[in-house]
Amino acid sequence: MLPISLYIISALIASVLGEPRVIEPPLRVDLQPPPEYQRSSARNVFQSWITMPIDHFDPQNQNTYQMRFMFNEQFFGGDGYPVFILVGGEWDIAPGWLMAGNMFTMAQENRGYQIYTEHRYYGQSLPYTVFTTENLRFLNVDQALADLAYFIKELKKQPRFANSKVILYGGSYAANMVLWFKQRYPHLAVGTVASSGPILGEVDFTGYLEVVHEAFRSEGGEQCVTTIKQGIADTISAMETEEGRRTLESVYRLCRPLDYDNKYDLGYFAGLISWTFSGSVQRARPGTLISICNNFASNVYGVTPMEKVGGYIAISQNMSPNGCWSISFDTLLNVYNATRSNSRAWYYQTCTEYGYYQTAPRSGTAFDQLTWLSVDFYVEVCKRVFDQRFDEAFLDDAVDRVNLIFGGLEPNVNNTINIHGAIDPWHALGVYDRDLKEGSPTITVPRASHCFDMQGWLTTDTIQMTNAQQTARRLVASWLSE
Repeated sequence: MLPISLYIISALIASVLGEPRVIEPPLRVDLQPPPEYQRSSARNVFQSWITMPIDHFDPQNQNTYQMRFMFNEQFFGGDGYPVFILVGGEWDIAPGWLMAGNMFTMAQENRGYQIYTEHRYYGQSLPYTVFTTENLRFLNVDQALADLAYFIKELKKQPRFANSKVILYGGSYAANMVLWFKQRYPHLAVGTVASSGPILGEVDFTGYLEVVHEAFRSEGGEQCVTTIKQGIADTISAMETEEGRRTLESVYRLCRPLDYDNKYDLGYFAGLISWTFSGSVQRARPGTLISICNNFASNVYGVTPMEKVGGYIAISQNMSPNGCWSISFDTLLNVYNATRSNSRAWYYQTCTEYGYYQTAPRSGTAFDQLTWLSVDFYVEVCKRVFDQRFDEAFLDDAVDRVNLIFGGLEPNVNNTINIHGAIDPWHALGVYDRDLKEGSPTITVPRASHCFDMQGWLTTDTIQMTNAQQTARRLVASWLSE
């Protein structure tokens, strides 16, 4: 434990030499290409653009934007062979997904043409270059689904695709999109594969951290979650004294002292803790959480429970030796106040459509103690960054609308493969314990996490994970042969 005088000196040094780091809530998924892509070449992948209406629902609005897409025709069998469209979500599209992964294998097996579409307002597909709240008004799933419908309609004007069957594949938010597309535009796609889709909008999403807790317990055992719970409890206790606060700030490598009277600053600090644990679970492959728990047990991260939590955060977030965390609510607001960014665009969608706010549970988990991580915390970002009108009542109405239109956990959708990982925190907002309907099966895989099936085969995969990928490919092949 650092004496207070030494802590002040070290804090001054950090403020001069340190590298301030910020952390975002794990609301936005950045779907990175499969790791096996690194061993291949993108020589077969090309980029193109299509002129797209900004507003599909107002014929008097003639404004357009350029939507980006990528394509790979190396397996294409010619006129009438199938088209596989990977649907982009809240990220930049990248060529690797057309050179590896489960859809790539589907295209190879069925001599299909591959396309990867970019979602409006993300990457380089920009209706506006400045993301004012007014300019973001055309950012919603209704317009994005209409983009896909328009794209497919234009694609089929080409003679070689006129009789091609279309398969859509999407992960995370894009899994919602492909499922909802099949429901809204059933005539434009033969079938869809929805990987890890959180199809139920929810403002107070306590289930997310409940799954995180259960994932560490099921993988690492009771002692692991006991350590996490005690580390968080000791952290909160340390806030009660000046000496405890200085120790906390040292253990967690904060650039400057917290404002302990500001509930939003404390909410952001609570997020630093919970978002790091949830990030590990969301990215988990079989064995990775066990390794973390073993490191807790063997004092790799630190000796006391609080030191273990703080050390785990630094290591798992790849904190540099001179790095420190810039933890204040204003820092978080600055992330979303950027003129244009994927993060700003996605937070806007959470404020106006989905919620998805990962709040502290109230069910006995290790994270229940982080009570500052509340709906009020997340909604305050909506109000300060976008518009004071975006309050909790507004958000409740917005989420109710999405659930009403698309059916929540009761979608009426044919020919959709609905895939979830049992330790994926997002599966709590999906249908994971029953088929959607006859012909639209649900596959939920133990020890698997977010969008696991979209990758190619990895050495860490279980037999159940591989079987899920193969089952999806067989069912897609049967749709194409009908």
